[in-house]
Amino acid sequence: MRGAIRNFFNTSTPYRCCEGADDGFSAIQKAKERHCDLVLLDLSMPNLNGVETASILRRTSPQVKIVVFSVLAGDADFRDQLLVTKEFDAVLSKFDGLERLTEVVKGLMLDPSQEIDSTTHR
Repeated sequence: MRGAIRNFFNTSTPYRCCEGADDGFSAIQKAKERHCDLVLLDLSMPNLNGVETASILRRTSPQVKIVVFSVLAGDADFRDQLLVTKEFDAVLSKFDGLERLTEVVKGLMLDPSQEIDSTTHR
């Protein structure tokens, strides 16, 4: 899925995705190293889940926009609960699709040339 998201953004939108990360720890490291503007997280990831990863990113890189794109976010009430935590700028289900994800990213990003880090679990 990660490759499909990156390919979609790189070929069908003005946004550029940097390489993905295999787990929460590497997502945090890559976000710091690459000075990402937006990090795309799944909720289900090895080592640190999406909530734990977002919490650390909020403390270490508060300027980064954080978007959840996860099949686990299919329930509207659950999405609302995640947003209340203030760890995420947006929460979407993978069932919402890439077009909806693009709309959300567009609303969060000021400059379409900014890179995003697509961190998803396969």
